[in-house]
Amino acid sequence: MYAWKKRLTAVAFFVATFGLCGGRAWAETMIRYDHPVFHNGHRVLFHGAWRTHGRGHAQASAEAADAKSDARSDAKPEAKPAAPALSSTHEFIVLVDPDDATSLRMATELVNSAKASGLKARAWAGNTSPDAIAKFAATDGGDFAVAPIDVLAAGPKYANLRAKSPLVARLASEPLAVIANANVADVEHLEGRPVAFGEAGGVVDATGESVFAKIGVTPKVVHMGLTPALAALASGQIDAIVVLGGDESRAVNDAAKSGKMHALAIPWRDTLTGYSPERLTARDLPGLIPEGGAVETVGAPFGLIAVDAADGSSRAAQDAPFASALFERHQTLLGTAADPKWREVNLAAETDWPLLDYSRDWIAKHRPAADPALDAFRETARSAGDDAASSGIADKLYADLLRAKGVGP
Repeated sequence: MYAWKKRLTAVAFFVATFGLCGGRAWAETMIRYDHPVFHNGHRVLFHGAWRTHGRGHAQASAEAADAKSDARSDAKPEAKPAAPALSSTHEFIVLVDPDDATSLRMATELVNSAKASGLKARAWAGNTSPDAIAKFAATDGGDFAVAPIDVLAAGPKYANLRAKSPLVARLASEPLAVIANANVADVEHLEGRPVAFGEAGGVVDATGESVFAKIGVTPKVVHMGLTPALAALASGQIDAIVVLGGDESRAVNDAAKSGKMHALAIPWRDTLTGYSPERLTARDLPGLIPEGGAVETVGAPFGLIAVDAADGSSRAAQDAPFASALFERHQTLLGTAADPKWREVNLAAETDWPLLDYSRDWIAKHRPAADPALDAFRETARSAGDDAASSGIADKLYADLLRAKGVGP
């Protein structure tokens, strides 16, 4: 199953690159570390190939870590800030849950991108569940949130919140990790047993409980932050913890060294609508997955949400400069110093969630001229549907797309 999904992922990335950006080859080569490397408490997954030219591995690793540190810092960039497409004196606030290392880094890079465009911005730590975002909007606590959108997108309870808080952009999906004591064989064995789902109202809470409901397992829900949860797991007070961004968490990596816990699989099933199949390996969760092994799980979709910025509102107009910094500087976010998750972001991704005024207008303005070959490919892909897995049509689609863009045989 994963071979064809991997190819379709590559196809989707290729469509995003050539369909929206006119075929410019701007992606830099990234090399993944073959061992855990951490800086400032967070895992550095990749370094650029150019960093190793004429340098020893230790120096290249240090430079990659320094680049990560630079991307996370609030210091002004050395280069003169680029003139923003839209100017503003407003200070933009981005809400992010600090228990999710991936979201934290992406929020930091969004803030730094805005600063590089001459804007004022900062990230605030806080809960990002739907209920927390609703309170965030009601109290006028800030402008944006990096948050999981699975529950918001699926639940009719939050229809009003969706209308009032549109998407700036769909971000990458994050794998959900279930880490359990060695005596827990599989996720079904967590029925009725204590499992930590992060802080109440936090980044893991709503998503984790939604996934467990979809797979028909009802654990005893315990709310606590990642660090105390890992300690409780190690001492046997709880049987498992649910984590987002665990593959980039130093706390998870350190706890795994005890050898007393392991990652559980969440096999894909039809009930998991709104999520995507993912696979974690020992490189993602060293010490929790055996070398050469893999664990199936699900990916939760994330988005950058413009809080209380409905169509035509003053907040929507106020948010436009920050959105402009993301869209106009998107290629910069794909550089070697940025989180590799940015490579999974398609700014033109179709969604049934309402888009921020600026995002919708920018996408419409930058759509390329009609391309009959590409349109034919898209129609074939849509009509193929689930047959791609059984008929091998994914390979043909990928080859057809390469030929359509003049880069294939």
